[in-house]
Amino acid sequence: MITPDGLDRILAFMPIFERPSASLYEVRPDLSMMDPYVYAPEFTQFIQGLYRENLVIDFNWVAWKDEAAKYLKNSSQINSADLETLQKLITTHVRADRFNSGHLAQMVESGHILAILRRLATIRGQMDASRPDSQQRIRVIQGDITCQRVDALVNAAKESLLGGGGVDGAIHRAAGPELLAECRTLGGCPTGQAKITQGYNLPSQWVIHTVGPVWQGGQHNEDELLACCYRNSLALAVAHSIRTLAFPAISTGVYGFPLERATRIAMAEVTTFLSRSAFVEEVRFICFGDEAHQVYKATLSTL
Repeated sequence: MITPDGLDRILAFMPIFERPSASLYEVRPDLSMMDPYVYAPEFTQFIQGLYRENLVIDFNWVAWKDEAAKYLKNSSQINSADLETLQKLITTHVRADRFNSGHLAQMVESGHILAILRRLATIRGQMDASRPDSQQRIRVIQGDITCQRVDALVNAAKESLLGGGGVDGAIHRAAGPELLAECRTLGGCPTGQAKITQGYNLPSQWVIHTVGPVWQGGQHNEDELLACCYRNSLALAVAHSIRTLAFPAISTGVYGFPLERATRIAMAEVTTFLSRSAFVEEVRFICFGDEAHQVYKATLSTL
C-alpha cells in the first residue's frame, strides 16, 4: 500500500532530477563491463525507494510496454495519470533498465522521470486536501516536547503531580522550580483526570498535567482511563482558550501501556474531539523515539 509518508520519502528525491543529469550517472565504455552505465548513489537509493514504497508493483509490465510508449511519445498525458498508471509506468521503466542498460538514464534525459515525480507531488497534495479537517489539524513530530511552541504542553504526570522521570521530569526541569511549587497546591490528580498550571520557563503558557494508567494486562479499565486523559486534557484546553497543544505518548514509557494500542486510543480521542469542535487549531503528538514516531505516523495515515 502506498502511504502519504511513503510518497513524501520518494518526493524528497525530486531535487536531484531538477539539476543537470550528468550528476546522476556516467557511461564507462569498457568492453569488459556488461553494463556501461554507472548510477550515482543517490540515484540508486531512489530506485531502491521505489521498491520499498510500493511504487514498483508486480504486474505484466512486458505486455504493458506499448501503453507505456504512448506516454513517451506524449508526455503531457502524465499530467492527468492516476496513481495506478504512474505505478505501472515506474515499474515498466525500472524493469526495462535491467534488460536495456541505460533505459533509466534516457528517461532522466527526456525529463520523463521528473514529469512522473511532479504528477506524484500533485497526487500527494490531493491526499492532504481530501483528509477530514480534524486530521489536517494533527501533527506527528519526533523531538523534545519541552521545545514545542504551543499554547499548552500536556505532561504525563504522576498522581502526586510532584515530578518524576521521563516526560514528567523533563517538563519540570525545563519549567523551573515555580512549576513544582504550583503543583504542590493542587492536591494531586487521580488517574485519567487532568489539572492545569502555568508554564513558567517553558515556551508554552500552560502545562496540562494528566495521569495515565499503569498497564496491568488490559483487564483493569486501562483503555478507558487512557482515553479519559485525552478527553479531560482537551476539555481543559477549551476552558482556558488554548488553541494549540502538544501531547506525549501517555503511559507508554515506564507505565508499560502497549505502544500501538495507546496510539490508537490517542488518535481516536483527538480526532473525535476535533471533528466536533473547531476551537482547537492544532494538536501535536510529540514522539521521543523513532519507534513511537513511526507508529504514530502509520496510525494517522490509516484514519
